[in-house]
Amino acid sequence: MPPVNILITVDSITALSTGALTENIYLTDDNPYSQDKGTGHLKTNCVRGQTITWKALAVDVQSPAVIADIAFVDDIGVTIESGVDPAPERYVKPRWLTWSGIIPYRLNPGIYHYRLAIQVASGKRSTMFTTSPALIVAA
Repeated sequence: MPPVNILITVDSITALSTGALTENIYLTDDNPYSQDKGTGHLKTNCVRGQTITWKALAVDVQSPAVIADIAFVDDIGVTIESGVDPAPERYVKPRWLTWSGIIPYRLNPGIYHYRLAIQVASGKRSTMFTTSPALIVAA
């Protein structure tokens, strides 16, 4: 089965100005059955054993955006939808433009929201996150 590629486009200047990622991030993928493409609420359709690849791209080349972390919400218990990460030191450097993972075969079908942490430029308020995107794992 082919991988699913998710493109994360970040309006880095506005995200830094507002301190919010959700309304300043636009995700799309190459799966024709995914939902809410072009928004921060992308729901990517996938199946167990499939590779998912995320790639970050900043709208403004002067303020690059990189992936700091991707974690499933249930694993870390985050309830806030978007904001500046209060503890950016939790992430292991280096940051990545591309991030890949495989959907575990043991995972039950369902909707799985994930916490997407993006670092825009550098500084105390540069690492922001959203929990709006999700993977829809089919049977």
